[in-house]
Amino acid sequence: MDFYIISPLIPALLCMEKFYGISNVPPSTERYETMSVSSSNSLFSSVLLCILLKNSSQPIGTTHDVSLLNFQTNPESAELVEVLRRASMADRTIILTIVEEAWTGTGSVLDLFLESFRIGQETKWLLNHLIIVTVGRQAFQYCKSLHPHCFQLTPIGVSKPPTGEQLHKHSRDRHDLLHKVLQLGYNLVFTVVDVKWFRNPIPHFNPQDEVTIPCGLELKYGSNKQDRGLFYVKSNDISVEFFNYLKLVGVLYPDTPFESLCEIATEQEIMEMHGMRIKFLDNAYFGGFCQPLQNNSEVYTMQANCCEKTESKVHDLKLVLDDWNNFTGQSSNNSLGTLSSWRAPDKCIQ
Repeated sequence: MDFYIISPLIPALLCMEKFYGISNVPPSTERYETMSVSSSNSLFSSVLLCILLKNSSQPIGTTHDVSLLNFQTNPESAELVEVLRRASMADRTIILTIVEEAWTGTGSVLDLFLESFRIGQETKWLLNHLIIVTVGRQAFQYCKSLHPHCFQLTPIGVSKPPTGEQLHKHSRDRHDLLHKVLQLGYNLVFTVVDVKWFRNPIPHFNPQDEVTIPCGLELKYGSNKQDRGLFYVKSNDISVEFFNYLKLVGVLYPDTPFESLCEIATEQEIMEMHGMRIKFLDNAYFGGFCQPLQNNSEVYTMQANCCEKTESKVHDLKLVLDDWNNFTGQSSNNSLGTLSSWRAPDKCIQ
């Protein structure tokens, strides 16, 4: 390999080795082979980036206190701190979802999401700890009309769900938000808004592990491992530093496809390098439109994945909620009947 091709990154990589304890170039040396010779600005940016990230980290035991001080100096961050305080469980756990304007409004994906908590088994109380992060003013106003814990991520909304480069930026913004929540000392249950909650999965999360997640191999996406729209991250120094690492990699390699947390979690070398402990939940209890569940009666969550059109998603999610209502309506003597199959996906597979 030509030395001059990677020379602008050497200071950043040396910084990563010192700061993160990484002796190998993350995440793969193959990425360098496609890089052209960078200018002196790239050298300066790499060094500056590492310095900024290093200064943003804190010694063990001080992450929450120092980060809280820094966040309160920014109006938007101070608002985030306040909504986290209001929604937090006793053990500093919150549930968080992100919704765009296209998925808000009467009869929307957001409406159906909230309804699933109301009709699920012992899930209604979880709404007290759910934070809805909105992308856009209209989405924020609609959220406030429905729910007590809303946070506006950006001042300008979008007219449709993100795709292409916009989706890539959306994924980075989501990562940054989750990173902030962890820095502030809150354990995080992230859920996509097109996931329906029918049972409470939180008792299955191991508080000793940094990440708890159901992962599945989705046929439509080949070898990609999808996270079923749900995961838990414990806030501690290990998880915060791991998200620091992901942020650094994302900035150094902005054109790299954004990996799902499942794909990252299965990269054993990287996880072990950071001391990240992972618990994989049984996929049999966390369904999606991509792959149906074998035992529908034991479902915890159901995601409307493999469905691009919003109208089709709303139609099929209504079918899911109706099927669940019919299923729970069969109960007698506090026992449930059998849910043999879902009517969805219907329009989502056309």
